[in-house]
Amino acid sequence: MNREIYKIVMIFSLIIPIVTLDGCSSTRGKKSQIKVAAAAVKIDVSDTLPLAGGITPRYPRGPADGPLRAQVIVITDGKNKICLGSCDVTVLRRSILDEIGHEVEAKYDIPFNNIMFAATHNHSAPIQTDWTDKSADQTVNNAVKKAIIEAIGLANEKLKNTEKSDHYFALGYATIGQNSRVIIDDTTILWVPLSNQYGYNQPTGPYDPQLPVLAFKDEQGSLEAIVFNHSTHNIDNPNNIQSPSFYGTASQEIEKELGGTVVFLPGAFGSTHVFSDPTTERIVRIKEGIKKAYAKTEKKDIHRLVSVKNEFGFKIRTFNEEEQEKLVSDYCSRYLGAKPEPTIKAFANRRHKLALQSGNIQKTWIQVVLLGDIAFVGVPGELFGELGMEIKRQSPFRYTYIVGIANDYIGYLPTIGAFSLGGYQTWAGPCISEPGTGEAIVIETVKILNSLYQD
Repeated sequence: MNREIYKIVMIFSLIIPIVTLDGCSSTRGKKSQIKVAAAAVKIDVSDTLPLAGGITPRYPRGPADGPLRAQVIVITDGKNKICLGSCDVTVLRRSILDEIGHEVEAKYDIPFNNIMFAATHNHSAPIQTDWTDKSADQTVNNAVKKAIIEAIGLANEKLKNTEKSDHYFALGYATIGQNSRVIIDDTTILWVPLSNQYGYNQPTGPYDPQLPVLAFKDEQGSLEAIVFNHSTHNIDNPNNIQSPSFYGTASQEIEKELGGTVVFLPGAFGSTHVFSDPTTERIVRIKEGIKKAYAKTEKKDIHRLVSVKNEFGFKIRTFNEEEQEKLVSDYCSRYLGAKPEPTIKAFANRRHKLALQSGNIQKTWIQVVLLGDIAFVGVPGELFGELGMEIKRQSPFRYTYIVGIANDYIGYLPTIGAFSLGGYQTWAGPCISEPGTGEAIVIETVKILNSLYQD
């Protein structure tokens, strides 16, 4: 990413509210004795509900193939307590997560700023309604909230009976997925899964195959928890029934084989999908990657527990409706077969809602959780792989990993260069922020990381 782009983005970031380090909670010392507990709770919803993750609603064609869950790990050194977790749903927005966070803080004495919670971006979970619209059916949201709070409560209770935990780490790799913004002969950026049908010339950026695996064991050496992170869209193939999708299914199968609770944290997956391979193959390959890394884990000290959660202001994008309507209509009419109209209409509805907020400043969260020398960076959307890799490159911490859809959801976060190429992820609707927001997040995140490193 060249210096000129970053100069432009620095100017852009100065016109919106800039984060501070007010939300920092930290303990530091030569050695800290940590205790860890984890838990997973089923989300109690009907498997006949319409599925999210599509442009238009889809209805399941059969019973669920596995439970949807909320899964969490709580870590303490006796002074500070941190919670990391995820939920097998497509998105989680700030409105519901802030409410959950404050309730957890009051009930379980885990500071709001020390909670990082993500959606796994599961495309086979039920559709959620707007949590702030109390006239809407809140059945799914209530079930999600209940499962998250119950899982954190169970882990927190287990922590009371935990004497000591040892931490192990290894960096593995899993080549599931590829950069999914591929350009074909007519310079169109294809929207997967169309790439196999039309062929393509080349991907337009990188993807990140890193698979960090953190393991926690009790004094007897029994596995308490595994946390892993990977950066590909969490979509089954086919995805026509309720399911935890391939990451969630792999997690649950690993638990049966190795024990403990497995927590998946999604990475910077905004520009990465799997083009082929059935779900069964995806599950096999991610499990293989986790088990290979787990076998190589080495014991590490968590000498420092830190969480920084700060507000970040970004501008809701402005756009020309006529131009956007033509982009969508032309693409859908050309590539979506005989009935493109429902998709065209769905995007028009999204743009209508977005136009009502255009130009406004919206606040979201950026978070960094430091477990010893391992940094988890929470970003509130579908960050492009290139931007996630840029954060890793600039981070002073050798082991730095992105957690996508953490604490909020603000849509796709493309690079500035991606906007010039176009494509679905840059359209108004899927992307709600101004060009440069992704780069601004990189800048602000690196500021936090540098400040923590120097502290």
